[in-house]
Amino acid sequence: FEGDQAVLRFEDGETVRPDILIGADGVHSRVRNAIVGPTQARESGICAFRALVPAAKAPDFARRHAQTLWIGPDHHLVHYPVSGEEYVNLVAFAPAGASSVESWTATATLRELLDEFAGWDPRLVELITAADTPGRWALLDREPLDHWNRGNATLLGDAAHPMFPFFAQGAAQAIEDGAVLALCLAAAPDNPIAALGRYEELRRRRTARLQEVSHGRSHINHLPDGPEQRARDLEYSQADPLRANGWIYEYDPETAVSASA
Repeated sequence: FEGDQAVLRFEDGETVRPDILIGADGVHSRVRNAIVGPTQARESGICAFRALVPAAKAPDFARRHAQTLWIGPDHHLVHYPVSGEEYVNLVAFAPAGASSVESWTATATLRELLDEFAGWDPRLVELITAADTPGRWALLDREPLDHWNRGNATLLGDAAHPMFPFFAQGAAQAIEDGAVLALCLAAAPDNPIAALGRYEELRRRRTARLQEVSHGRSHINHLPDGPEQRARDLEYSQADPLRANGWIYEYDPETAVSASA
């Protein structure tokens, strides 16, 4: 930074002084380090497996038009149809081993995934057995930021607020960020720093709340068998997820921006 001006220096020696800089460069964001200082993401102790099952090979129960959640000690698994019902998407969470890395391209073996759910319901084991090669990556943890702007630079998506995927909101919040940021910039094209400040003010508390509830779900879903687990199961059986989580899905970027004018 030169005062409030972000300066980009590229590997080929080129230097750029942009009108604005939007750091949408993920959980390992270099722009984040420049804005708030270098910080290390914490290992959560949880890894995620993701795989696709061809619908023709999936058991009937997995092809229902529903998200199905299986939960147990230190583990949980979610599945639902995708790609016009051609596949069933399968996402599983388990304790992270020493070989787990934070990467969208790392893979595990099907045997490793099956071993994590050994002894579970035979129907679930049948579904996992039909899966393709699963991806696997470690979940990283970061505390919500007090600010993510500096001068004419800001952050968006995982660079600003990485969150556990237990409410499926990581990409959704990046899309909301983009919509709000665009509206703020359109409303103040001659004052981008003010527009970025308004964007941060509108987005920071909501995304921090989602980071926190997503983090909390990692404990709730992985309870050991016992009184807490039985109380959770009873609560889940009686809950209306859409009503309880309506605040997540009813959000409208245009309404949020116009209400702050």
